[in-house]
Amino acid sequence: MLDDMQKSILKEYVNVFIGQAANMLSEMTNQRVLLSVQELEVIDMNDENATNGKTFFEHGHIVSSSIRFGQDFSGRAYLIFPANKAKQLVDVCLGTHFENTGVDFNKELTDTDFDVLKEISNVILNSVVGEFSNLLGTKVDFGIPDVELIFVSENEQISHLKNNVYMLMFFTSFKMEMAEIKGVVVIALGMHSLNMVVDKINEIIGEMNE
Repeated sequence: MLDDMQKSILKEYVNVFIGQAANMLSEMTNQRVLLSVQELEVIDMNDENATNGKTFFEHGHIVSSSIRFGQDFSGRAYLIFPANKAKQLVDVCLGTHFENTGVDFNKELTDTDFDVLKEISNVILNSVVGEFSNLLGTKVDFGIPDVELIFVSENEQISHLKNNVYMLMFFTSFKMEMAEIKGVVVIALGMHSLNMVVDKINEIIGEMNE
């Protein structure tokens, strides 16, 4: 769907987008936050074999934060962590210590935790989607963030995203003073919006080759 050159350009731009979100999180948490995209995948959810044998995150409880965005460029953006990593991220942001004790995270995550995760995801997802719209020269409207605790089996992986068509999956590393936490940023798009992204990338590549 995207060749290596297109993926490389897209990853480079998203690293800039997510770096801007890191600066905002640094100000919010009063500590240095570094965000970077380690890997990129483009998944066609119409392809029954697209996710076979692939592991996108640990099975078990995950925290999925999402916002819907619309106008000409439209879709839904997700920030996904294993529940224990989401808890660790919250506690690091709040300046408290956390140990993975294997407890039931449905009980461990509090309303305050969900509020913090909603704020973190709001900063990251709004930044990434907003910068995508700037790159494409269009505007987007944002919905209200949703945060869910979901149990995902080893075989399900991204089944809860199947209402969407194409997935831009950015595997992201959060480096903070007391922790390094890995999550996934997912931009779910329809064909029209994906084509907008691909056309822009091809335009950039064409300008580079002039």
